[in-house]
Amino acid sequence: MKLFSALILLLCSGALIASGAEPGPAPVVLSDTVVVATGYTSERMAIPYTVHRLDEDHMRLRLQAPILMESLDSAPGVMLQKTGNGMTSPFLRGFTSQRTVLIADGIRLNNSFLREGPNQYWNQVDPFFFTGLEVMMGPASVLYGSDAVGGVVYATSTPLTRGAAGQGLQWHEGSVLGRYSTAEHSFSEHMEAEGALNDQWSLRLGVTRQDFGTLRTGDTTDNPNTGYEQWGSNLRLKYWLNDDAGIVFGVDYFDQDNVDRVHRTIYHQDFHGTLSKGSASDQHRIYDHDRLNAFTRYELRDGDGFFEEVDAQLFYSRFEEYYVRYRDPKSDQYRRTDIDTAGFRLRLQTPSPFGTWNYGAEIQHDWVDATGYNVAGGVRTDTIQGLVADDSTYLTIGAFIQNEAKLADVLSMTTGLRYDYARMDAGTVNVDGVAGSMKGEWQSVTASLRFLGRVLEDNVLNVFIGASQGFRAPNLSDATREDDFGGGDERPTAELDAERFLTLEAGFKHQGEKTRLELTAYHTFIEDRIGRLKGPDGDGTKKNLDNGYIQGLECSAEYWLLDTVGLFGLAAWQYGGEDTYNDRTTTLGTGDYPMSRAHPLTGEAGIRWRSPDRRFWAECAVQMADKQDRYALAEEGDNRFPPGGTPGYAAVHLRGGARITDDTDLAVALENLLDKEYRVHGSGVNEPGRNLIVTLRHRF
Repeated sequence: MKLFSALILLLCSGALIASGAEPGPAPVVLSDTVVVATGYTSERMAIPYTVHRLDEDHMRLRLQAPILMESLDSAPGVMLQKTGNGMTSPFLRGFTSQRTVLIADGIRLNNSFLREGPNQYWNQVDPFFFTGLEVMMGPASVLYGSDAVGGVVYATSTPLTRGAAGQGLQWHEGSVLGRYSTAEHSFSEHMEAEGALNDQWSLRLGVTRQDFGTLRTGDTTDNPNTGYEQWGSNLRLKYWLNDDAGIVFGVDYFDQDNVDRVHRTIYHQDFHGTLSKGSASDQHRIYDHDRLNAFTRYELRDGDGFFEEVDAQLFYSRFEEYYVRYRDPKSDQYRRTDIDTAGFRLRLQTPSPFGTWNYGAEIQHDWVDATGYNVAGGVRTDTIQGLVADDSTYLTIGAFIQNEAKLADVLSMTTGLRYDYARMDAGTVNVDGVAGSMKGEWQSVTASLRFLGRVLEDNVLNVFIGASQGFRAPNLSDATREDDFGGGDERPTAELDAERFLTLEAGFKHQGEKTRLELTAYHTFIEDRIGRLKGPDGDGTKKNLDNGYIQGLECSAEYWLLDTVGLFGLAAWQYGGEDTYNDRTTTLGTGDYPMSRAHPLTGEAGIRWRSPDRRFWAECAVQMADKQDRYALAEEGDNRFPPGGTPGYAAVHLRGGARITDDTDLAVALENLLDKEYRVHGSGVNEPGRNLIVTLRHRF
């Protein structure tokens, strides 16, 4: 590791003395094409969905995000809840974890282990190898099946470049990146390189290492046991059949060690009275994660026959979690979960006089081993199951069809339909201290209908309306999870129905030479959401709730006063509620209560400058949130939520950068300039205090 760090520093230092050249564009421009909403490349302005795309420069140089999911901080309607350092859980339109989908280069990373509420599993993706993030807001079950309720995040790596025929081994590009942060006490390093063999093979390799120390939050508060380490390695190999078709092979490995859930331990730091809600006696709650993804995909683009595009992908994924809970008095818990996932996805695209047809099918199968043991008084006792049922399988099968048709010169329609089937076979379940088993089957048909109207030519101003359904089949965590909950133990629960959602949405998009403005309003109807409740004996159980809703507004804008000076801003608001049981106890009747973690009115406003030659750029931004005092029942006793509400805040950030040479970029930020003590609603740890961040990237 030291050798790797030294090599990164040497290459970055060498970049500073490289010969000068004409600079490129300032790293503040968002890309205008997306894939996530339609399955194929489309203009973001010309689709009837709310979609955001963040490119590499925006993530690496403007935001300088330490982990991939924190790149979403500039997307309106996304709230980055942090249970702990290294545990960022994005909320998309009020939903996270089980009700959102993460895809990385075509591999769906959701599995049947994902639990209710915010969790850390989206953080095991290399933050520097993946160079683009697309975010589709709202239900997307037609294309992405179960879980795609709040939205979909689609991570992509840089496409491979074809070599020249007859030239043998060829060097295409290499890069090194170093990032340093004072408040995180962190240093991140990344290297990657790409080459080709004639015009047949292309190869890219990447490796990343990150070391995070003790987090210092606002008002110079140190947070013990918040440091952790992670590293990743990645490979992409492509065999070119021709310019339009090829076979891609990919392998990603990511390792994350010693992530501690500090707010549930004796090291919890008080924030506006959170300690008054009680501090756990645990010494540590530590997670270690390993994730391996591998795939092979045949892809065709710009075909001139019946199939205009083809994606046929086989994939395999292995996820490992090792969880240790050290308690006082001495009574420790050890849990291990291993999930092997295999699957196949097929997507086809066919043009026709009746529009563009996008259709396909997919199958995914999880094999789950979940074991554990407890140690009390020096005596080890094996458990019947782990955090979920041991020796289990979970199968999903889906088929979809979507059509994008032009109804008139100024009006287009997108329609879609999907069928899904899910089956759970939980082999070993702890049923009142006796090993049992559990099965379940669910089916669903979901649909979507959307319209886009072009008010001005060239997609300068478009309006859209739509209705989209979403659903979520119960998974192993819903049905079989065994963990601490509400002062008791969460017990396996049978006979759960699938959750169902319907979102009505309307908005407009404007993109001019100097202006950009987007506004979206939505209302989501919720039916049969699975709630974590307490049964008659006080132990945790699950039950479908009758109904609920969440509604909101999202807005983003940019206006260039001059060619060199611009204003920008974003805002989002949510409000939601649901019928649930009083005191979360199934014997006490129901009432209308707030939805969990609906974020308050939030926003960001700033001014940006760029030099006429685009060599330098700078900005000042103020990130704001209103107070949130509408707590769900589950949050009233949770020490992540201060009594009386999560305080509002306004944090000032200064950012800037320079294109030193054609191949070298430097970015510097002073975030939380006033050292404000604040946290994102629902988090277990505050945001970094005054934080100097420096990133240097060099391409060669």
